[in-house]
Amino acid sequence: MENLSLADFVDDEPWRDDVPLLEDVSGEDLIAGVRIQRLVTRADKRGDLTVLMSALREPIAAPPHVYLVSAEPGSIRAWVYHKRQFDRLAYTNGDIRVVLYDLREDSPTYRRLDILDVGATNKILLTIPPFVVHGVQNRGNSTATFVNMPTNVYDPKNPDKSRVRFDHPGIPYRFG
Repeated sequence: MENLSLADFVDDEPWRDDVPLLEDVSGEDLIAGVRIQRLVTRADKRGDLTVLMSALREPIAAPPHVYLVSAEPGSIRAWVYHKRQFDRLAYTNGDIRVVLYDLREDSPTYRRLDILDVGATNKILLTIPPFVVHGVQNRGNSTATFVNMPTNVYDPKNPDKSRVRFDHPGIPYRFG
C-alpha cells in the first residue's frame, strides 16, 4: 500500500467571481416581503453542486432547523402560514407549483396571489415572511423533494403552523 499524506492533496481552484452563488430574481408583482433567489448549479463530469444558502455575499440568519420534505406525485400540501418564522425553501428537483396568498390586512399586497413553478428547471430559494399563506403541489410524475431552512427551530410543543384545507373557498386558487 502506498503511503498518503495531506501534502499529496491538491487545493480546489477558486470559483469564478462572475458566477453568483445566489442571484436575486426581481419581481415587481411579488407579495411584499417575499424574496426569490435563483440557485446556481455548478457541474463537472462527476455531477453537480447547488448552493442552497450562503453568508458569503450577505449576512443571513443561520438556520436553526433544516429539513427535507418529499412530495408524492400529485400531492398537495396546503394551506399554511407561520406567525413567528420565515420559511426559506430551496427547490432543486421535480415539478412543483408553489402558491402564495397575502392575507395580511396591513400589507401593500393584501389579497395578492403569486404562483411559482419551481424545481429542476427553475431552481430557487424562496423566502416567505410570517403570515403569508402558502401551499405546494407536486405536478410531476415522480417524488419531488425540497429543503426548508426556517429562521426558527420547530417546537413540537408549540408549533408555529396554522392550517386550513387545500380547497378552502376563501383562497382564490384551486390546485388542479
